[in-house]
Amino acid sequence: MASDTRTTCFDARLLRGLVGTTVTTYDLVSDGAVSTSSAVSRTWVITKKLSERAAPMTDHDVKMGRGSAKTVGKFLCLLSGDPSQIAFMRIYQQIPITGTEDADHDTLIRQAVAPGVCGELECFKKLQNGGCGAVPRFLGYAESTQGDNDLLPGGYIRYLVWEKVPGEPLTKEFFWGLDITARKYIRAKFRDAYKQILGCGIAPGQSRISKIIFDQSTGNLHISGFRMGWPIIGKIEWSDARYVEFELVEPSEEGDWYLHQEKWQW
Repeated sequence: MASDTRTTCFDARLLRGLVGTTVTTYDLVSDGAVSTSSAVSRTWVITKKLSERAAPMTDHDVKMGRGSAKTVGKFLCLLSGDPSQIAFMRIYQQIPITGTEDADHDTLIRQAVAPGVCGELECFKKLQNGGCGAVPRFLGYAESTQGDNDLLPGGYIRYLVWEKVPGEPLTKEFFWGLDITARKYIRAKFRDAYKQILGCGIAPGQSRISKIIFDQSTGNLHISGFRMGWPIIGKIEWSDARYVEFELVEPSEEGDWYLHQEKWQW
């Protein structure tokens, strides 16, 4: 019997045995749609698993329209035939409703649904259409259906691939170990990048310093982290509070810290 108790996300190891396998993805066409007939295809070889997070759902969750249960994994991959082109791949895969993991085949296959709208994909569409150079380049997308021996027979699998840009994710230790001139330079590059993203009608889905990719050798900076993103409905203006959100400034300890920039540590 399926559980009625709502469950929470957790680190998972459901996506196994994928290293060494290949996935073929397709470019977005000019209108942001995906077409396997007119778009350029690329085949990727998965080389390393980086993380996985499951988002379980109870039967009650599903009936309330909260979506489908899924697990989401992030992998490193390389372009087949060109090992120098390294990219990240995100895999969204439907999983059984909580409490039905060991149910019979017919019970599981009745849970299978088509993939819903993906906020991360919608973000990449708008960023690509807007010609945004402040984010990693989107390299492909694909969908498939799970087989009888997969996690949920007939359930969806969705693949997204984007480039691994030169540089490394910032850390607080690295950033705050720089001199004030270097920190000021990075903040200026971050502000320019963030405003480019806002100009495409997108706000980053995750606000933390590790989503800023900085190439120390060239000074180039990109912003990543759109898994929790969604196109902006209203208008969002730049605010220096973004520096605080991404840990590039230390605010004061007052509850109204955002009103007292003179007390921020730059």
